[in-house]
Amino acid sequence: MTLTTLIIKILSHCLQPPPHWAAPHKHAAFIVSKLYLGIAFSMPVIALADTPKKNNTATKFSTSFLQNGGAGVDLSDFLQGSNVVPGTYRVDLYINRSLVGRQDIVFAKQDKTGRVEACLTLPVLQSLGLDMQPLRQAGLLDNTQPEQCHDLPGLIELSSVEYDTGRQQLTIAVPQAAMLRSARGYVAPSLWDEGVTTGFISYDLTARRNTTHDRTANRYYVGLRNGINLGPWRLRNESNFTNSNTGDMKFSSDRTFAQRDITSLKSQLTLGAAYTDPKIFDSVRINGVLLNSDDAMLPDSQRGYAPIIRGDAETNATVEIRQNNYLMYSLNVPPGPFVIDDLYPNGSNGDLEITVIEADGRRRVTTQAFSSLPQMVRRGQLRQNLALGVYDSTTQDPISPKIAMATLAYGLTDNTTLFGGTQWSPDFSAWNLGATQNTVFGAFSADITQASSAAPDIRRQIQRNKGQSARVLYAKTLARTDTTFTLASYRYSTEGYRTLNEHLRDFGNNPQYRSSGRAKSRFDLSLSQSLGGREYGSLYLRLNEQRYWNIEGKTRQYTVGYSSNWGRLSYNLSATHSVNPATYYGGNDRSRFSLTLSFPLGSGSNTTYARSTLTRDDNGVQSLSGGASGRIMGRNDAAWSVNASHESLSEKTFSGSVSGTTPVAHMNAGYTQGNNFTTFNAGASGSIVAHAGGINLGQSLSESFTLVEVPGVAGVAVGNNAGVTTGANGYAVVPNAQPYRTNWISLDSSQLGADIEIDNTTQQVIPRRGSVTVARFNVKQGRRVQFELVKADGTPMPFGARVENEQGTLLAIADPSGQALVMVESDKGVLKVKSGALACEAGYVLPERSNIQGYDQVRLVCR
Repeated sequence: MTLTTLIIKILSHCLQPPPHWAAPHKHAAFIVSKLYLGIAFSMPVIALADTPKKNNTATKFSTSFLQNGGAGVDLSDFLQGSNVVPGTYRVDLYINRSLVGRQDIVFAKQDKTGRVEACLTLPVLQSLGLDMQPLRQAGLLDNTQPEQCHDLPGLIELSSVEYDTGRQQLTIAVPQAAMLRSARGYVAPSLWDEGVTTGFISYDLTARRNTTHDRTANRYYVGLRNGINLGPWRLRNESNFTNSNTGDMKFSSDRTFAQRDITSLKSQLTLGAAYTDPKIFDSVRINGVLLNSDDAMLPDSQRGYAPIIRGDAETNATVEIRQNNYLMYSLNVPPGPFVIDDLYPNGSNGDLEITVIEADGRRRVTTQAFSSLPQMVRRGQLRQNLALGVYDSTTQDPISPKIAMATLAYGLTDNTTLFGGTQWSPDFSAWNLGATQNTVFGAFSADITQASSAAPDIRRQIQRNKGQSARVLYAKTLARTDTTFTLASYRYSTEGYRTLNEHLRDFGNNPQYRSSGRAKSRFDLSLSQSLGGREYGSLYLRLNEQRYWNIEGKTRQYTVGYSSNWGRLSYNLSATHSVNPATYYGGNDRSRFSLTLSFPLGSGSNTTYARSTLTRDDNGVQSLSGGASGRIMGRNDAAWSVNASHESLSEKTFSGSVSGTTPVAHMNAGYTQGNNFTTFNAGASGSIVAHAGGINLGQSLSESFTLVEVPGVAGVAVGNNAGVTTGANGYAVVPNAQPYRTNWISLDSSQLGADIEIDNTTQQVIPRRGSVTVARFNVKQGRRVQFELVKADGTPMPFGARVENEQGTLLAIADPSGQALVMVESDKGVLKVKSGALACEAGYVLPERSNIQGYDQVRLVCR
């Protein structure tokens, strides 16, 4: 007798329910029987570990420890080592430890092993990303039988399949050589969802009332983003409405356009009013047709610029890549050359450190320069932006000439990008040509634009102009000193150079725009410098300076600051300075200095923070303010703040505000009182969504969003979305979704009643840009009943008996005492009970619901 057999016999004796337990003790008996069931299910696994296998002979187990000696009990599936009964289950699919999706997988008894295992059909294998071509060539796959179950370890050597019943995870391991080679972050376009037909309004409302001694001023603003989705097309309108008590009522529409994906070109087609791409030429608004590359359609690893890493390994080696001392990539490679072209660095700057770790521990370290500029694209990639239409002025000028624009950027080598383009309009043409180069000293970009134009001067005489504009950009991170030049640029334009916007401005009738400065030179710099850790803080600088051909003076704006911490106290010191030339409105110089302190009043996630700010400008005006802010009742979706300030001009103010997020909107309100005024403001932002399931109110929408459908159940919270719950029609609006990527939508089932059951509380959606996808959850509503199943002679149904509904769907399995806890959807019906050759039916009629316990108890005779 093995140790396992001894343990089984002892436990079976100890867990045998006493014969005197009657109806008053049924609940306790139920608990013990469930414990009995769990131990009984685990014992074959322990026995399997104890018992050696010989010549693949099936291991036999004794069932004498069960009640009635196991007579009439069919546990063949469990005794074969299976941990799941036959049926269809929705599982998370993992391939080589990466989640690839969620599918309904059939589990059935396999003839070869006699175990209940996942049925891996041809569509399932394809969804895993396996390289199917070698398997077809070897004759291992039959395309004429797509629903045939395949033994993966038999198809691919060294592969394995494991199912975790508790987590509902099907984990598959396959050698990398058997996988299709695709870039990281890749989601197949066939999975992109164009969504459902929907109409929506996303709004922002603000109201302000200001009262002084002699007058009251009210002002209202409504911003609207309206949309209709029809199949692959998306119709959009952006407009606003303003009003005041002085009669200044105005409605304006910024743009109206229709848009859709062009998947084959990884681009967006836009028809209507839209803005041209600003990367090479200044952006202008046109009414027409635009075709722009959409980098979001590319895998994460191919969005933006990154170099291609090449090297070689002498053994089975590990390649590690670091940026700014952060390990961002690790890959096992076989002996020989390797190429890594799916890298996406964690920042736009910072040299890459490549370490090759051989099998014997030897390490070889090399460095590859990396900096990125907006024009840079990966080797072999092409980014295009095309536009054709008529000029759509943002002013009241009636001019609307035709406009055409085309720009291209091509990754020539690992470190070089060529780009250029052209703009055309009657009496105007411009050509651009440039290149971006990645070097050990940083990323440089240089381009030149040639422009010719003819437009009336101030005396309305035609003046022909021709000129050039040269531009140099630079970006770099100095890792040793932790210095980042986010972007440094310089542009110089000759006197005859005109941008398209400047050319069209010369045709306008508005003197304000005709008197605007024409750029001569421009310099921009953004710099940040860490001083050696959190305790020493960091410096930052932003500088912009521009000079003009037709205006005396210059425009200059800069901000310099220092931020750090002293214990729990955070502080920031900054200075800003601005200079404007004496233009049509007159010039002015102004400087401002400020010191801000912030510290927590307590500890924990719901801490209240106190702050204080001291400011002074170059006119000697000083201001001191102090206040506090925190969360209302510790909630993340509700906040408050109070503040008091005093200026040297004797102006004292007090203000307070509250804000909160509800399922249907984000709302805020504030009040300010000064010596001579009071102001009240309020606002709300949200959405109205009309769809096939009804109309729902929701929070403010992003470009893509998702509808959650939980049929017939209201008040279900959606995880990771503050305040989002299903409405009376069972729908909820999740306000944002990332296009072309897997978005997981989960429900918080902790608040559901005992009579509601959701098959799976997590769904995934992969939306196209601007689409409205639907995450549908299957819900079962009914009553939980503990059925005591007995045969016609009054003996309990055997342990392991299957309890099914009239359609044959498995509902539960009988425990050793013949009891089964079942969720039934109606108060009367018929259950089918099967155990080996035994099959019978039992009709039921439920009594009134019990208010004492979470389930009812009913005795059924199976005939």
